[in-house]
Amino acid sequence: MQELFVEAIVLIVCGLGVGALASMLGVGGGVILVPVLIIGFGLSPLTAPGTTLVAAFFVAMASLVPYYRQKPRPVIPKAGLLLAMTSVPGSLLGVWLRGTLQDEETLRLVFAVILMPIALRMLFAKRRDKADFASEVSSFNLSRIPQVRIGYSLIGSLCAGILSGLLGIGGGVLMVPILNMMMGLPMHAAVATSMLTMVFTATSGTVMNYLVGEIQVYYALTISLGMIIGAQFGPRLACRINAVRLKQYFGVLLVLPLVQMAKLGQIWLDPSGADFVRVTIGNTVIWLAIVLPVAFYRAAQSRRGPRPDGLSSEKCDLPTPE
Repeated sequence: MQELFVEAIVLIVCGLGVGALASMLGVGGGVILVPVLIIGFGLSPLTAPGTTLVAAFFVAMASLVPYYRQKPRPVIPKAGLLLAMTSVPGSLLGVWLRGTLQDEETLRLVFAVILMPIALRMLFAKRRDKADFASEVSSFNLSRIPQVRIGYSLIGSLCAGILSGLLGIGGGVLMVPILNMMMGLPMHAAVATSMLTMVFTATSGTVMNYLVGEIQVYYALTISLGMIIGAQFGPRLACRINAVRLKQYFGVLLVLPLVQMAKLGQIWLDPSGADFVRVTIGNTVIWLAIVLPVAFYRAAQSRRGPRPDGLSSEKCDLPTPE
């Protein structure tokens, strides 16, 4: 009984930290939770993604409340619901692919290639001279986006849904760049709107996972409790970070699923892929080898020149307590 209690506390604390980070960046947190559940708690590679997708649903729902209370409101419902039209069937397809594909190497490699330029663009984001955040949000008009961009956004959303169902990562790693780069939303609005889309994506994937029996309910609900608590802090943290820094932090996180999907750690340390711990260590070391030099470069750059504040161009106000 005591061991079960300790395990529950560890899961909740883990969920709290991941929930804060995930809600701040507009992702589901599965890129961190899947390895944790497999290595730390012995879940299988089939059930861990389905379990974390439940947590992605709860963190998305919980973070929408503080995002909706911010002024100006960063959630753009029309954009989020539009992308949900393709992310939902994509999520169902991803769950089906995870259970049926014998060899998903090609699919993983395609997603890694897609994510690479996105991650680099986010990592090396620079300040833009644009109107203030409130003006950008209030002036956003879905009908003004060229039809070609809408089409590409819907295709990207479909891919985000497939990623969500296949790997249990919520789909935000693609959804946020689509909203920001393709649809022109400010970064803070892209993060908040991604959580709205994730509610529908994670729901459809969770239903599918439940039907095929790939959810560990105890782990899903326990870690979700921590995610719900953490999701109350993430939106506040996002609001305090300027847009450029938020993009860079997102880029740092985005490199990790890229490394995992390309299976670079497996190629390096365990070509057979039988030892998940060694593979995860390899992925983590490669991830750090990529992001640490970038971090040092950005730090040195900021010392030499004016700091890219970005705060004046994209700023949201936290709600004042009544």
